[in-house]
Amino acid sequence: MRRRRPRSAYFRSGQSTPDGPGRPDSWYSSRRLSSGGGGGILAQLLKLHASQGSGTASAVVSDESDTESPISSGAATPKKEKLKWYKKPNHHSTASLVEASMNLSRASLPATTDFSLTPKRGKRKGHRKTRLEDEIRVTIHIAEILARQRYIMQLCRALMRYGAPTHRMEEYMKMTARVLEVEGQFLYLPGCMIMSFDDPTTRTAEVKLVRVVQGVDLGRLADTHNVYKNVVHDLIGVEEASSEIDEIMARKPRFNKWLLVPIYGFASVAVGPFAFEARPIDMPIIFLLGSLVGLMQHVLAPKSVLYSNVFEVTAAVLTSFLARAFGSIRVNLNGEEQYLFCFSALAQSSIALILPGFMVLCSALELQSHQIIAGSIRMVYAIIYSLFLGYGITVGTTVYGLIDSNASSDKTCPNLDVWGSGYIRRFIFVPIFTMCIALANQVKFKQLPVMIVIALSGYVTNYFSTTKLGSNSEVANTVGAFTIGLLGNLYSRLWRGHAAAAILPAIFVLVPSGLASTGSLVSGLNYADSVRDGLASGNTSNISSQDTSIASLGFGMVQIAIGITVGLFVSALVVYPLGKRRSGLFNF
Repeated sequence: MRRRRPRSAYFRSGQSTPDGPGRPDSWYSSRRLSSGGGGGILAQLLKLHASQGSGTASAVVSDESDTESPISSGAATPKKEKLKWYKKPNHHSTASLVEASMNLSRASLPATTDFSLTPKRGKRKGHRKTRLEDEIRVTIHIAEILARQRYIMQLCRALMRYGAPTHRMEEYMKMTARVLEVEGQFLYLPGCMIMSFDDPTTRTAEVKLVRVVQGVDLGRLADTHNVYKNVVHDLIGVEEASSEIDEIMARKPRFNKWLLVPIYGFASVAVGPFAFEARPIDMPIIFLLGSLVGLMQHVLAPKSVLYSNVFEVTAAVLTSFLARAFGSIRVNLNGEEQYLFCFSALAQSSIALILPGFMVLCSALELQSHQIIAGSIRMVYAIIYSLFLGYGITVGTTVYGLIDSNASSDKTCPNLDVWGSGYIRRFIFVPIFTMCIALANQVKFKQLPVMIVIALSGYVTNYFSTTKLGSNSEVANTVGAFTIGLLGNLYSRLWRGHAAAAILPAIFVLVPSGLASTGSLVSGLNYADSVRDGLASGNTSNISSQDTSIASLGFGMVQIAIGITVGLFVSALVVYPLGKRRSGLFNF
């Protein structure tokens, strides 16, 4: 009986390709109904091995039937010999499976596939062609699986590197895997993503670990989100998406490190008037100190791993020392000696860009999303980071207080009437600071107008809420964050923008203003003054502890982050009451 030859794999795949109106030709969508079957790489290799083994077994059986001796037939009852497991003719060692996997791994890409087979003698032509079709089908299926897994890992690496919302990282990976029909589980930890690609057919799993140094790049974050959205909505295939992500990651930063140094200076100048009551005379010194912080962060820290570990402490010590030195300069105005510069404005404005507000916010969002492991790890690190900054500020002010007995101890800035109305210094410099902080995070110029509008709206509501509810009220931060999240989500839903990139600069505006209202940045002055007075009087037993001065900065950051977190979640609930079932919310 002649064996029926199965139909070609390519023919079957072409018949199942969806061809609806307006549906793009996605190369992986045509494989969803392919007869290659589900399962992972190991399942496909085992199928190929089984098909090859069945053909070999049939050939062995036919050979044994032909060589049967005629003498043994009917002359005597043959003695039944019990074959051992290692003597069975159908036995194949694991070397054949390894060999098959090595051969198919070399042919994992369709462009480099070599389907040349050397036919053995004694086999029919139809059987050889069937084996060739099976190997082609399995090879293409393995190539598709590898391409999808590679794209998922590339997407995860890009999102983590460019500042995607960390509390939604697992959701993005699950959405992508579901659309690509990849069985996977994902666990996000700060700085790494653990991926498990499951094979339900063989009950095995392949575990991958993606480790990335997380940062913020608003321009490339928007481009990465475009690729992610196109794949989820089946507009492009994974091969094209992988090449686009490779191009995005290979692209150079929009602004180099030497241009970021003066941007840090201008951002420090802009944040001073509306957050820390800086005056026009303080701006040149603030620019120098802010540029010094930018130089230490972007030029010195990347060159030395050892220095990068103590960058926060050294930056806080140096800027607070120089700020108190400039703030202690006295001049004679109208027969009365006054301090020329404001110490509190200089010290707080210069380190505004290295405050861990974004880090604390991400940890609070993760905890609010019930991601206990990632949120707890990041929250502890953010608090320790804040304590480092508080320690540096305390050390810098204390050291200069020991050098100069007449050092300034003012926590507020006098002569603020030079600005005229308070609305001028508050609402004029917010757009400037937003633009500077956006440029420092590699934003595209076309994204700036939306960011400025959202940041200004959030600050205005936060400011007026503070005047009504009190300076230390977390409710004011919640109201400001709700406004920011509401505008950002509406921008995403109505105008198809990127909410995460538009919201982030506005959050950076809320954090310094919130810390300024608590006064936690210059709380180390109490300890510095007590040390100076105690050493001058010879009685060091009255020196107050510095524990409260250092810890106040960490707890102040946590309070602000909690208020912002609640506002952002409520705004997302208002705009997306049912969530986004296809692509997930791309916002904070």
